[in-house]
Amino acid sequence: MFFTIVGFLPGFYDLAADKIQCVMDKLLQFFLLFLAVTACQDPLFEQTPRSDPQGGGAPRDTLPPPAEQEPPVPDIYATAFVFPEGADWKEPEQADVVLFKNGEELLRVPVEGRPEPDRHRISEGRLWTDSCDGREVVVSCNGEERFRYEGDELLRGFFTVNGIVYTLGQRQGRGGFSYRINGKERFSSPAGTVLGGPEDSEWEGGAFSRDSSGVYYTYGLPIWKGEQLQWEYHVMREEELLMMIPSGRIVGALYDIRVHDGTVYRTELRSSYSSSYCLVRGENSYQDLKVVSPETPHYLKLVPGDGKLLVKGYSTGISGGKTYCYWLRDISSVERMVTDNQPILDLLTHGPHTAYLVEGPGHTVRTLYLDKENIPFTSDRYQLLSGRCAQYKKGVLGIALSDPARGEHLLVRDREVTSLAFNGYFTSLQIH
Repeated sequence: MFFTIVGFLPGFYDLAADKIQCVMDKLLQFFLLFLAVTACQDPLFEQTPRSDPQGGGAPRDTLPPPAEQEPPVPDIYATAFVFPEGADWKEPEQADVVLFKNGEELLRVPVEGRPEPDRHRISEGRLWTDSCDGREVVVSCNGEERFRYEGDELLRGFFTVNGIVYTLGQRQGRGGFSYRINGKERFSSPAGTVLGGPEDSEWEGGAFSRDSSGVYYTYGLPIWKGEQLQWEYHVMREEELLMMIPSGRIVGALYDIRVHDGTVYRTELRSSYSSSYCLVRGENSYQDLKVVSPETPHYLKLVPGDGKLLVKGYSTGISGGKTYCYWLRDISSVERMVTDNQPILDLLTHGPHTAYLVEGPGHTVRTLYLDKENIPFTSDRYQLLSGRCAQYKKGVLGIALSDPARGEHLLVRDREVTSLAFNGYFTSLQIH
C-alpha cells in the first residue's frame, strides 16, 4: 500500500504544478487589467490632499462647513369680524371671524351668536374660537371642535403648547372661575375673580403668566368687613397656592400681580402720597418707583421686557410742557419714555426700538412713530380698536388699524402700510 501511494505522488505533483501555473497566469492578467483601469480614475484615498483647481487651497475631499441658515421671516396674523356687504357693522345679524396671514385671507369661520372679540384669539398661527349657549362651552380650532364642557364662561386666559390647551374661564354675571387643561377642570373657585385678561396683550396667555418655572395666574376673593369690601388675593401655580395676600395688606390701590422666574411681583399705591407708588417683590420687599409730585401715574401694569419685568403706564401732570407721558420703568430708572400733547394710545418696544401711537379726534390714530420717524397714512381716520391689535415681537412691528364706517383698513408691518377692504373691523394681531 505504501509503495502504491509513493508511486502515485510524482504524477500528482506534475498535475498540481500545471494547475498552479495556470492560476498564476490568470491572476497576473487580472492585476495588469486592474492597474490599467484605475490609472484613469481618481484614487479613493490620498496621502497628500490635492488643492482645488480654482486655487482655493481647500482639500478636494473635504466638505465645506454648513452655511448658517437665516431665521425664518416672522408672519403677521390678524383676526377680524367680517359682515355681509351692506350689513350694519354696529348691529350685525351674522358675522364671520376671518384669519389673515400677511394681509391674505387664510380662514373664515361663522360666528355662533353675537360677535364678541374676546371669544376668539390666535395661538401659534391658528384661529381658536369658543362659544357658549349658557349651559355649555365649545372650544374649536380653525373651525373644528376640540372639546366642550358644561358651564357658562368667558375665557380670560388662554394659550396652547404642543396641542395642549390651557384656559381660565370666568363665570359670566357672577363670581367664580375654572382652570382647565383640554377642557378638564384642574381647579375652580366658586367666588374668585381672575385678574387680567385678553387685553393684557404683552402676555401671550392673557391672564396667564408662564415661564420655565411654571404656569401662573391670580384671582381675588371678596371679603366683607362690616360694610367695607376688601380683597384677598391668591397667586396660583396651576392648581397649587403659591402665595396668599391677606385682605387689608394692600392699604392703597393694587394695579397688577404677575409671576416672573417663580417670584411674585405686584404694583400698588401704599398711601395717597405720590412717593408711595411701589413695586413689591415677594411678600414684603417694597421698592420705590421714584415717582415725584406733580406727576400722577396711571395704569401701572407689569409687562415682560428684555428678560426682566417692567412697569408700564402713563402719567399726567409732568413737567416739560407736555401733557401726556407714556413710559416703561423699573425701580432704578425709566427705561423708555415718550411724551405728547395728545393722549398716547400705546407704547411698543423691542430691543432698542420704540413705536407709539398718538390719539386723534374720535379715538382715531393721529400719528404713528417708529424710532421717532413718522409712518405716513391718512390720519384721524383709522382706529386702534384694541390693545390686542398691536405687537412688537421678533424684530417686527405689527399694527392693525380699522375704519369700520368706510370698510377700509390698514395693516402695518414696520414702515410698510397695506390697505385691506372688508365690511368689519380688526380684533387682534399676533406675530408668529
